[in-house]
Amino acid sequence: MDLKRGKTIFLLGFLLLVIVWMIVFGGQISDLNRLSAEYDQSQLTIAALTATTRALATEVVRAESDLAVEEWAYAHRKWIREGDHRVAVIPVEGTPQVPTLIPTPIPPPQNLFRVWWELFFDTKP
Repeated sequence: MDLKRGKTIFLLGFLLLVIVWMIVFGGQISDLNRLSAEYDQSQLTIAALTATTRALATEVVRAESDLAVEEWAYAHRKWIREGDHRVAVIPVEGTPQVPTLIPTPIPPPQNLFRVWWELFFDTKP
């Protein structure tokens, strides 16, 4: 009877060990899947940042060129080139000026709690 009892204890211990091992292994597989997903996401982020860095470096090189500076000055700061003639619009006498519109102030919204309070308690029946 002792031999049978020993085999049973050994079998139960072995099954318990296998169950614990499977739980630990399942946790490690779960960690592997999570870390693999994070690695893939970080690779995509690195690729996007590398592309952005290259695009910005190209833009910096272009912005440092004299041609880009002149183009910006002519387009945004209204510089003129040699040979260009600046045109200034002068209004004719008697031309009515465009009236300046003044926006009407919008009253602030009322406190909804105060509206309900007045509705139930401050009004007379």
